[in-house]
Amino acid sequence: MIWEKCKEYRFQLRIKIGELKSFMKKIFSIFFILSALFFIGCQEKFDLSTLPKITDIVTIGDTTYIEKSSWGGIFNKPTSILYGQDQLIYVTDTYNNRIVMLNQAGQILSVSRKILHPISVAQDQRLDLLVGAETIEANGDTIGIVLRIKLVPFAHHLDVANMDTVWKEPARPKRRFTGIGVILNDEFLIARDGPDNSSFVDPDARILRFRYRPDASGKKDSFITPLGELQSGAGSSITNINHPTNLATFPNSGDFIVTQSSDGIQYAAIWMVFSKTADFEGWIPKYDPSNPDQRNIDFVNPNRFQNAKGVGIDRIKRDIFIVDSQLDSISKFNSRGRLKSESFGTRTSGISLRGPSSVAVAENTLYVCDTQNNRIVLYRLSTNN
Repeated sequence: MIWEKCKEYRFQLRIKIGELKSFMKKIFSIFFILSALFFIGCQEKFDLSTLPKITDIVTIGDTTYIEKSSWGGIFNKPTSILYGQDQLIYVTDTYNNRIVMLNQAGQILSVSRKILHPISVAQDQRLDLLVGAETIEANGDTIGIVLRIKLVPFAHHLDVANMDTVWKEPARPKRRFTGIGVILNDEFLIARDGPDNSSFVDPDARILRFRYRPDASGKKDSFITPLGELQSGAGSSITNINHPTNLATFPNSGDFIVTQSSDGIQYAAIWMVFSKTADFEGWIPKYDPSNPDQRNIDFVNPNRFQNAKGVGIDRIKRDIFIVDSQLDSISKFNSRGRLKSESFGTRTSGISLRGPSSVAVAENTLYVCDTQNNRIVLYRLSTNN
């Protein structure tokens, strides 16, 4: 009898606990909705010239990015940020002449690596870092250089890891390597910029294709070719590149996005996809405004950006984030090229970016180089907080 009574009390207790859980869920749901509405109500209107048309903005149940934390006090004009495949964060601390390695809590994990004016960084499948920076030649010229830092053989001790030269062009000292992205088959792409695009044969603005593979001499990095699919110089075509500022690749593919300043061009972000057929192998624009069926794609609206300085790609959702350093804003696009209403900038309540230049995406968090404020800012969607 006592045992039966105990079983009955335990059963009733489970019912009460279930009811309590259900009640708490309802309370949290109500709290969440009120919180979301509060953030929406505080948010100022978008700048309609750069963000979605009023008919595209979802105002009911919408979400926004809010500042989670920031890392400051140690950076001097940080230019580029990478969330690596090793789940560590790398920052090109440009005016401190170093690469900094941090964990997701913002703690520096290794003595930083001294490199002259680093401005771009990527990581390949070997967990090697590829860094665009500068070096001083024997003749005193300061030139652009791409470096490979081999972390794994040195147990991720960034300060002592072996560093090789991938590429430099001493005959063109004003060229710089502004973006790097790793693609398939041990290949990677490098965005190159400079002041002179007058040469038809070898203009400064190019996307260069490289391969990591040992040759007979033992050299592992080899130059393949500049991509002929992009046209160097000012112009109104979707494939005109004039002054590239950054480059990001999609995981496990050959697709990439290159950003550029808007000097002399209409499209400051170009999305290229790799295509291989019996008749063609190379890159084509994902969206082409000359195609009547694609003119209304948000991603290719002309003159959307004033200075697209950086691009970040969500590896899971494939959302795209474009940083505009002149508008102090970040535009978010989905994988179909539609501008999302979560896009934000200084016109958004609680945002104080100044000259941002790069963004990395991971674990539902945006890591933004707030360059002129000398810090890294972390943002999360209000629905994830």
